[in-house]
Amino acid sequence: MSSNQIKNTRYKSNTGQTRWASVEEIQNSATKVNLSAPNYPTGGIPVMSDGHTAYLDGQDTHTLIFGATGSKKTRLFCMPTINMFIRAGESFVVTDPKAELYVRTAGFAKEKGYKVVVLNFRDIGYGDMWDPLALPFEYYKTGRKDEANNLVNDLAATLAAPQKENSSDLLYPMMAEGLLTANMYLLFEAAAAENAVNLRSLTALCSQSSLESLKTLAGKMNNQNTIGMLFKGTLLGENEKTISSIMTVLYGMVNIFNMNKRLTDMLCSNTFDIRLFGHEKTAVYIIVPDEKTTCHFLVTMFIKQVYEILIGEAQRQATLSLPIRVNFVLDEFCNIPKIPDMPSMISAARSRNMRFYLVAQSIHQLKGRYGEDADTIKGNCDNWIFLTSRERDLLNEISFLCGEIDAWGPGGAEKRRLISVTELQRFNKQKGECLILHGRQYPFITYMADIDEYPDFANYRVIPIPPIDIPHPPTFDVVKFTTKFAFAPEGVPFSHPD
Repeated sequence: MSSNQIKNTRYKSNTGQTRWASVEEIQNSATKVNLSAPNYPTGGIPVMSDGHTAYLDGQDTHTLIFGATGSKKTRLFCMPTINMFIRAGESFVVTDPKAELYVRTAGFAKEKGYKVVVLNFRDIGYGDMWDPLALPFEYYKTGRKDEANNLVNDLAATLAAPQKENSSDLLYPMMAEGLLTANMYLLFEAAAAENAVNLRSLTALCSQSSLESLKTLAGKMNNQNTIGMLFKGTLLGENEKTISSIMTVLYGMVNIFNMNKRLTDMLCSNTFDIRLFGHEKTAVYIIVPDEKTTCHFLVTMFIKQVYEILIGEAQRQATLSLPIRVNFVLDEFCNIPKIPDMPSMISAARSRNMRFYLVAQSIHQLKGRYGEDADTIKGNCDNWIFLTSRERDLLNEISFLCGEIDAWGPGGAEKRRLISVTELQRFNKQKGECLILHGRQYPFITYMADIDEYPDFANYRVIPIPPIDIPHPPTFDVVKFTTKFAFAPEGVPFSHPD
């Protein structure tokens, strides 16, 4: 059934300030794609699709998908959209809690010549390895210290976030975050010779057993060195009780790496280069358990680092834009910890050839995670897709955005919503009925094809996630290092002014 048939049979006609978009208006605003074609001119979210022909939004626009649990968000939009990225030759990074996106699309991506990357936090030992300290360290040692500083601060902010959110007094978490940052820089300076710049070494540095060595090193650092001052101010400028409290909070920030050694070792090596995501066709699947939140912070950490590195890559292009578009499809967006600077990220992404597709259950969930920033995030998404909800705030907002019309009631002429809150709750799930606010078009309602209704996406090949041999990384010994330089202060990091 077309949008015209739906609106004429299910919803009242209008004569007022708003109206339903016509089929022709939506089709003219999108890119028509024959889904049986081997390659597509562009990838993007389908705003109309019957499984054979689709109309895609191929512009540099962000999309927000709202739907309660079980509303087929993944089957109607995520799976088809990823398949369309692949035929358009665009890179993508997707969160994949159940590994269902990997199952349905990875084989196809492999056949199309993609580099397939799997960050598998559900089944450690299968997939790829990612070292979050590798590129910050490389940038630091090659003189790109501003970029290194941004990446280090992002890592520290993500690791510190739970402690800051759960503390009534931010003093200790803030000081611990500063010491965490300083410890990363200490590794960059002191652990490179041992090839021990990794999370295992960072965890050891943040333990109580390293405190006396760190205090000894801090005493030999220069007062006019930024990192030296940070060490001195934290470890030498406070009383023992305060320092002990700071170290307790600090260790809490990295404790997961001490508790899960295999996970930590997986995060101490790299099997891929993030910088290439915008230069070579790359499919990245982040498989993370949705039934427990232990590893969710790693998703936030990875997405933030990928974004920042790709921004840097875009800045080095003559066009200030990535050669290959990178799409972030963040299923269960609000279930992962808050991504720092998300409003700024989503604002700056489009001009760098990056797009975000954010999948959420409700506005309450979005505001609960991002607070006032939720309004900025919503405002930067040109496409809103609504499937179903019982949340009053979301229903009212969608109804409000669709506008009002002049209608006749028992008392004569009156204003009514183009679609009411009651009508929004009655969409047909089995037919894939949804309401779409697309760009600057009037709202429209359509039926979207389920992934199983796409003949060209039906014959997918499931490729097993390959096992990996996770090496045991060396750990930096700060006690040994301190002993070595006890009488040679000129060898201590940060012993000279900036």
